[in-house]
Amino acid sequence: MKKSRVLSVFLAVMMLSSVLATAASAASTNIKIKTQPIKLTFDGQALKLPDGQYSFIYEGRTYVPIRYISYALQKSVNWDGAKASVSEPTEKELAVLKKQLQTAAAGSQKPQMSVEIAIQPIKASLVFDGKAADLPVGQSIFGYKGSIYVPIRFLSESVGTQIGYDPVTKMVSGESAAYRAEQGGVVILPGTGGGTGNAGGAVKPAYEQITANAEAKLAALKASCQATLMDIGLQYLAASAADQPMIKEKGLQEVNNCSAKFEVIMSETTTSLTTNGYKTDIIAEYRAAFNAELEAGREIAESL
Repeated sequence: MKKSRVLSVFLAVMMLSSVLATAASAASTNIKIKTQPIKLTFDGQALKLPDGQYSFIYEGRTYVPIRYISYALQKSVNWDGAKASVSEPTEKELAVLKKQLQTAAAGSQKPQMSVEIAIQPIKASLVFDGKAADLPVGQSIFGYKGSIYVPIRFLSESVGTQIGYDPVTKMVSGESAAYRAEQGGVVILPGTGGGTGNAGGAVKPAYEQITANAEAKLAALKASCQATLMDIGLQYLAASAADQPMIKEKGLQEVNNCSAKFEVIMSETTTSLTTNGYKTDIIAEYRAAFNAELEAGREIAESL
């Protein structure tokens, strides 16, 4: 195989980290991963995971136990072993959820240390208010010691909760539509930018201005990630067989970093659009384009 072909294949696989992760764990259905302690704040209330449950980042997505996060979302969650149904709670269920939320918020345990756990991919469906929802490409549902873990952003935004993530402080913040309305309709989440729309007499940005800014950031991110991955790819080709796994891991980490930066851009753009009264349909288009590139990488990798 020519060197250029080898490099193209390496970059395609790097751009689809799920393919590499699957290859790395081909001997087992379990995936070993280190937990990532994060801070959780929903509707202004800080929450703490109970003992034995964790948060972790896998392929650039933050995962949490679905039943625990339902406390924060004030949603009823039912799991039958093959399907997780998220719906509006009855009055009785809501009373229980509020009590559980108070318990979660009152937890006094120290921040969890990072530990290695073995998560297991689960084939299951997610249903929101009676409507099935497919996870985006590259996202999964996992099980660990009886708890079901799902991507927090997908779950929260599927029920109308706006999510923000600050990669510096590792703070995940969620705000429901009801909470935003109580706060006057404008709440800035950590990691989503500090724009305040028309506050203080500022000129309202045009829709085209907001989307053009987002697309410029996405183009810059793509160029930066491709350049970094190209450099890692050249290192991989020049390395000995003994050193290649370490460089491969470096490439995976860069993919995770790029995915996290993509999510920050999506959060900033969503906040800017909603704050200024614009529709956010364009966000789905950005995600579709992002996922299409990952799917193209998958097809190349699987054709080898």
